[in-house]
Amino acid sequence: MICMIYRRKRVTDGKTETARLYRGRYRLEGEAKITEVPLHTSDKRVAQQRLEQIVRDKQMEQSGMIPSGPKRTALQSPLLNHLKDYLSDLTATGRDQEYIYIVDKQIQKLLRECKWAILCDVTSDSFLRWRAKQRKAPKTLNEYLASISSLLNWMERHERIEKNPLKHVQKVQTNGRQVRLRRAFTDDEMTRLLKVAGTRKVIYLMAVYTGLRRGELSKLLRTDLHLEATQPFISVRASTTKNHKQAIIALHTDLVSELETVLANLPAKETRLLAHLMPTMVTFKADLKAAKIEFINEQNQRADFHSLRHTLATNLARAGTSPRIAMEIMRHSDIKLTTKTYTDAGLLPVSDAVINLPSLLVKKPTSTQIGTQSLFRAGHDLSTSDTESHDNAPLEVPEIKRLEVDDSELVLTGHENEESCRARTRT
Repeated sequence: MICMIYRRKRVTDGKTETARLYRGRYRLEGEAKITEVPLHTSDKRVAQQRLEQIVRDKQMEQSGMIPSGPKRTALQSPLLNHLKDYLSDLTATGRDQEYIYIVDKQIQKLLRECKWAILCDVTSDSFLRWRAKQRKAPKTLNEYLASISSLLNWMERHERIEKNPLKHVQKVQTNGRQVRLRRAFTDDEMTRLLKVAGTRKVIYLMAVYTGLRRGELSKLLRTDLHLEATQPFISVRASTTKNHKQAIIALHTDLVSELETVLANLPAKETRLLAHLMPTMVTFKADLKAAKIEFINEQNQRADFHSLRHTLATNLARAGTSPRIAMEIMRHSDIKLTTKTYTDAGLLPVSDAVINLPSLLVKKPTSTQIGTQSLFRAGHDLSTSDTESHDNAPLEVPEIKRLEVDDSELVLTGHENEESCRARTRT
């Protein structure tokens, strides 16, 4: 092992100059390369002590007794510094600015209310105590957990910490505990809403026919619209969608004429297609009130802007659309979201489906023709002339002894009679 301190020297104009500050050199057992470190002191004894401490720390790192130097530095750094680096990395990797804003807001709230200043302060117990005091919806609490976990997982991947201290914290159960329940609009409610919407009519039609979210609608550009195609469609850019995938959405005939009017009235320099028509929450509630639609009904179900997306999923189910196709139209990654979360079961024709079930009590009459065909298939030798000459006479079943023929003759006779039976059935 090598461990020594020194001061750099250089020759200038024939004179040797010695540096004021000491540096150290060391090489541990099993290493091939000598490492040099600055010691930041002009005192020889202090420099020697600092180098020995560095070597002891490296030896303890090798044995796994203490974290590595970068991890020890990270443990002592403020969490806000780590958060700043994480957000910068999210921006560099192209994450949506709205997502970055929400993550930043939620993490800063946790740091403030849980009193987390450095990494040593972050524990599962402190998070569980904070969560137990909250009156937020289960879904919101899970979003807070996801935000702080994303930061800690990022730090683990970049070797700033050994492991995520919240790794084993479970999510809150959300089934049956939704605070904000949504419902779909009925056909009558949609008709009344469109009637009072004025210039916002095209917005509501777009939402209920395409399933585009509020943010996605506001980011549509003039160039995204293709009304000149044989089947008019709109191309939603990947940078504006929630799943970051491009979407090609066919336009309903009700939409085409409305969008043509919007284009005709759109200023030449305006690039955004619908941003100037998007209603605020106050405006949307005013439209609901004018249409005599309850924002929250007796079942505590909301009819907000996102309910228009629920309406699309419900209307697809009512129209008998295949669940797999409906999932693609809704742009969901899980078919359960389409069939359970977004489809309003209260508007499905459940009663009609029960009424249309076949009766198990009423006995249906048996067709004589079917009985006759079964006799022919059994191989009985009844000619066409015999059946046509006794229209009103009862059909006599031949005795079984008439079947006492060779196997080859039996097969041939049965085939011939079956074919003649099929010929008579088709006429």
